[in-house]
Amino acid sequence: MPSHPVTLPGTDPDLSENLRALVRELESAGDVVTRKHAVSALAGAHVDWDDVARFVEPSPLGYARRRIARTDAFELLVMTWLPGQGSVPHDHAGSICALRIVRGHVRESFFTPARDGLVDREEATELVEGEVIVDASDHIHSLMNAEGAPETLVTLHVYAPPLPELRRFAARPAGATPPPPFTRTPKREAPVVAIVGGGFSGTLVAAHLMRLATEAKQPLHVVLHDRQAAYGEGAAYRTVDSRHLLNVPASNMSAWPDRPTDFLTWARTKDAATEPGDFLPRKLYGDYVRASFTAVAREASEDVSAEIRREEIRTIEREGAGWRLEAGGGAQHASAVVIATGHRPPDDPLRDRWTGPRTRYVEDPWASLALSAVRPDERVLLLGTGLTSVDVLLTLSKLPRSAQVIAVSRRGLWPATHAITPKPPIDPRPWLDPLLSRGLSARALLREVLTHAQSAERELGDWRPAIDGLRPHLARLWSALDERERARFLRHVRAFWEVRRHRMAPKIGAVVDDAMERGTLTTIAGRVRSAKATRDGVVVEARRRASDAIETIEVDWVVNCTGPGAGALAIPPAISALIEAGHLEPDVHGLGVHTDADGCAIAKGHARTDLAIVGTLRKADLWESTAVPELRSQAAAAARAIGRHFGW
Repeated sequence: MPSHPVTLPGTDPDLSENLRALVRELESAGDVVTRKHAVSALAGAHVDWDDVARFVEPSPLGYARRRIARTDAFELLVMTWLPGQGSVPHDHAGSICALRIVRGHVRESFFTPARDGLVDREEATELVEGEVIVDASDHIHSLMNAEGAPETLVTLHVYAPPLPELRRFAARPAGATPPPPFTRTPKREAPVVAIVGGGFSGTLVAAHLMRLATEAKQPLHVVLHDRQAAYGEGAAYRTVDSRHLLNVPASNMSAWPDRPTDFLTWARTKDAATEPGDFLPRKLYGDYVRASFTAVAREASEDVSAEIRREEIRTIEREGAGWRLEAGGGAQHASAVVIATGHRPPDDPLRDRWTGPRTRYVEDPWASLALSAVRPDERVLLLGTGLTSVDVLLTLSKLPRSAQVIAVSRRGLWPATHAITPKPPIDPRPWLDPLLSRGLSARALLREVLTHAQSAERELGDWRPAIDGLRPHLARLWSALDERERARFLRHVRAFWEVRRHRMAPKIGAVVDDAMERGTLTTIAGRVRSAKATRDGVVVEARRRASDAIETIEVDWVVNCTGPGAGALAIPPAISALIEAGHLEPDVHGLGVHTDADGCAIAKGHARTDLAIVGTLRKADLWESTAVPELRSQAAAAARAIGRHFGW
């Protein structure tokens, strides 16, 4: 057994003897800390206020987490809760959670899941100072220091194994009931549509299908499959950080193609002062998607039923005239399948370049607790300078930083910002149509786009209208490039295009600019050659662009901000199985799979009308397939295609 814990960077190495004894007791369990061992260690520890006082850090931004020690088997934390602060309903995603109340009182509430994807509050208990409790990994609960409590709550937690993310559940509003489709038994004659992926795209497909079936007076059973705890969010809207803003103004974020102001109207029910050009917190958008879906479900006919299953589909294969889907909980037959799996997990650019323990390497920054251990006085290296890096920078800057953040990417380009007062898009057809009639190359496209962006800058003082005007024509442009030219675009042009097309909200751009001006954010255009973990941090070797010199950089943390994964390694197993069976055809660039205009999968030259795709996997044919304005249209088209398959 090791004689000392693997402490996280920045943790005070001078633990009290009582805390050292607790860590040694947890280490004695070896590779697996059991529920019994965790409770016994906390209950038997001679830990009091003096032992934890230095780790108590009240924050007005929410309850604070301070890690004391971590190994591959467990982590030990002190949490501080001001009166009124608490957690959302969550489980522990496979980890054991044991806690001891050092000071104050805890209100613990329990929840049970319902068929409509929400959870219902069942009971609450009061826990007092000195009490030790443990939760199994699948219990859904929340903890709170009650509003008006007389003192700050301090708890000592053990997670075994360490917990990268709380699985957050959406609680049913007080007095609300499940929509009727979720309480009905499916009609025997109802076709079953399985939707794989419960983020924005999958949820909107389900809503459109329920509406179409109601209008056609046809029976239907919809099953939404998603491994996440709360549907309607996906990776983009699962954040709990209110500093993470939508990258599109409220006026263009409606879920419905035919109701452009729907989101703005909904947002004004939460804040009447919301303006069309406001960039709202992303965490609100998941609530909007769920509210939109619920409204449709309540209007569905009596022949329409639905359910939401929290599970990851592992295999999809042909079964008779339909499909067989398998998950951990068993198999299901479906008449049609819609794949809406959203962004793929990030690739690991240091997979073969990292040496030593990976406790200081955040491989997935989208995991909700991944950055909670990084302190303002610790240096951080970001791999990437895109929108993911912007999110990470915002989270790391919630408290004033005294240590530097260094971002490394191949070209060192950060996203541009939206204009504070945007100008209308410029119609590109006068120059675009002649260009397409002559045949298109990546070089010619780049030259023309730059020419007209510069013209817009001269005439309007802003290049953005030229870029925004191209948006409705991107699929046509992409289809005009042959495979060789697409490869050239991806290799030489993609980075320049994306930093101008996918922009930051002005408020966020100001934060990034300020960090650069103050020197707390620096950028390196180059590549990381290697990273080696040491007891005190990470030693990174990087080579700057257009240089052969190797630069050594010492940091406390490295965060992977390269964004969504691509290529064969990032394809989920269920989709890989469909590809291997010949039901899907991937494109040669690893962007996704081929589809027709409505999103039906194309394989062996034929469209499969009972297998539709929505979202990022359609980048293969559309290129632009990640933002709400495109995804809402795809969801509607896919639902109509499935309806036609059933003869509606």
